[in-house]
Amino acid sequence: MHFIQIGSLAIMTKWVILGIGIIAGLLVARVWFAKTQSKDITKAVLNLLTNAIFIGFLSWKGSLLILEPKLVLKSPMSLLYFTGGTKGLVIAVIITLLYFLYHFKKKAVDGSILIQSILLVVFATMMIFDLLTLFWLQDHIVLHFIKSMSAFFLLLLTFYYRGQQKKEVFHLFKKAALIVGLTGLIVWTVNSNLSFATQNEEVATVNHKVGISEGQIAPDFTLKTISGEEIKLSAFRGKRVILNFWASWCPPCKAEMPHMQEFYVENRESNAVLLSVNLTTAEKKSSDVTKFVEEYELTFPVMLDEQGDIGQIYQAYAIPTSYLIDSKGIIRKKIVGPMDKEMMNELINSVK
Repeated sequence: MHFIQIGSLAIMTKWVILGIGIIAGLLVARVWFAKTQSKDITKAVLNLLTNAIFIGFLSWKGSLLILEPKLVLKSPMSLLYFTGGTKGLVIAVIITLLYFLYHFKKKAVDGSILIQSILLVVFATMMIFDLLTLFWLQDHIVLHFIKSMSAFFLLLLTFYYRGQQKKEVFHLFKKAALIVGLTGLIVWTVNSNLSFATQNEEVATVNHKVGISEGQIAPDFTLKTISGEEIKLSAFRGKRVILNFWASWCPPCKAEMPHMQEFYVENRESNAVLLSVNLTTAEKKSSDVTKFVEEYELTFPVMLDEQGDIGQIYQAYAIPTSYLIDSKGIIRKKIVGPMDKEMMNELINSVK
């Protein structure tokens, strides 16, 4: 799984790419309408598009209230740190379409121009999103190539859907086909090299050193839980582990805890494990940990780092800090910042 670290916030890369795609789509629409329409029409269309995107973003954030009301009630700060994820994005798209439908009936902008502007932004966004995903994440390369090229041709059709000579359109598509062919050649080369590199990586992962960097074996430790039970990290070899460091006074920790509880309950019978380590030396009072666990109704084991040694070893200086550890005990990701349930599920499913 891929994500981008922005300060103390971890954001899934696909959402960042989507944002870039939307901005690119707006720029395409702006350039096109500036060349083909009057300033007043261009301004009206762009206002509608930017308002729609703003409404869509707020709907995406607020969809968490609909999708996970219990989580939001337990931790209202979830609305600050998290979104409704993929399902929330669908809700946001529906609300945005209703917004466009309202203005279509209101006839604030000519219907054909409004439809063309929507199609321009949608197809440009799809094209940029899949191209960036293809080269940035290098995941499902062929699929993203086909989707991006399909969006590219649909974008061309949107540009030239009427009033154009057949010869002009034919020449345009010839040029487009040449671009697609060259892009396909690049994609094939990247895909071939990526497959070769993956094989070499598998060979190179035979020997690992102990450390906290990606690709190293997670340092072993033994800590007692609140109930006095001893838990050893290496005892979970063969299972995929999310190791989370937190403190009861930390706002983003409070935001992610209901999500962690949900993740724990849903994955309790699988080979996915959630290990929670409280940085007890950072607490004002040790009793605050028990109160926190009771308040958030946490049922997963909470280990106490009463000496502060484990937090130091894992460099949990900014909290929450989490590590994704595969079934061989190897660290695959370090995440600084709060995680929601969708992100945790994607993380755990990205390793074996």
